[in-house]
Amino acid sequence: MIFLYSNSSDGWLGKQGLFLFNKPIFTLKVYKSRTYLNNFLIKTKKPLKIAESIIKKQKLFAVGFISYDYNDFILSKKIPKKDDTDFPLIYLEFHKKYTEIERNFKNSFVSKIKDITYNTEKDEFIKKVNIAKKYIENGDFYQINLSHRIDINGYFNKDAIFFNLINIQPTDYMMLIKNPEFSLISASMELFLEKNGNLIKTKPIKGTVKKTGNPELDKKLKEELRTSQKEQAENLMITDLMRNDLGKVANNIKVENLFEITEYSTLYQMSSTVSGILKEGLSIDEIIKNTFPPGSITGAPKKRSMEIIEELEDKRRSVYCGATVLIKPNLDFVMSVAIRQILFKKDKAYIYVGSGIVSDSNPVKEWEETLLKAKANLKAIGIGDL
Repeated sequence: MIFLYSNSSDGWLGKQGLFLFNKPIFTLKVYKSRTYLNNFLIKTKKPLKIAESIIKKQKLFAVGFISYDYNDFILSKKIPKKDDTDFPLIYLEFHKKYTEIERNFKNSFVSKIKDITYNTEKDEFIKKVNIAKKYIENGDFYQINLSHRIDINGYFNKDAIFFNLINIQPTDYMMLIKNPEFSLISASMELFLEKNGNLIKTKPIKGTVKKTGNPELDKKLKEELRTSQKEQAENLMITDLMRNDLGKVANNIKVENLFEITEYSTLYQMSSTVSGILKEGLSIDEIIKNTFPPGSITGAPKKRSMEIIEELEDKRRSVYCGATVLIKPNLDFVMSVAIRQILFKKDKAYIYVGSGIVSDSNPVKEWEETLLKAKANLKAIGIGDL
């Protein structure tokens, strides 16, 4: 069972609303060395081509995620540490149709929290930011996204948490996946890739400032974000990276809406849009291979940034910073950057948060930015201000 929610017509299905995909016809699960179709082990090195074939032949929707760690599958690299969440690298449900439903979005705090753990404490995160800045000084990369994970033990009502989030901070690319093995909530506001016919676009986000609740001060902070040379430079680096990535699969690349500011309940964020015309004959597998994972959550240049991410972060990212996915029967698709995630396994919840690091980053402020990004998810679970 999968719920999708979009707060505007820019989201999953081109309209605002809540959509339910129930009782899948097929389920595809991919691990490092195993691929299962409806729980039957199959042999393939191209699971996304299997998915595309099913969609094309049976005119189905495919909904789910591609984990950040699917990059291991693409590169066949050695894994230095284990993903302790044990989530699939790819999870897709295939559905004939969806139902548009009404829902009363009243807050419902019914989860019971036992304890909360920061796998990376403040001092350790600051140390990692300073190490990353040394790499920048040495010319390894211009920017890197560093993340950490918050672990929560307790009882979690996933439906209530999801609908709390819709009430607290609605976005265009929200998703709730529920099955007996795991659950996932994504409250992402960031578009990774959208394909409509031969048109493809991406909308990377870089640049964040918190809202205070004071209208005058918030207006000032929004303007400071819009005109900040640091935030614009950070956004431009990632926009350029995504322009290069799209150039591998598309022609006539254009940058639109540079440094656009979007308002959410707890923060403002800066984004830019890059679009192009897809080269003929490309499969979804080929598009992903050339653009994945999203550049806004790795760094620039991407490959070296990802190597240092693996070195510095205490936990593997799992689904976080991969993509949540909707593929339509005509093979058009919408993929959102898998941020603002809550992963659930038995009596545990995992919340991942990150921040973009550049040469003049303030390590304390970068730590505070990660906590700001966790705020809505923690509030939806029933945990107040940090």
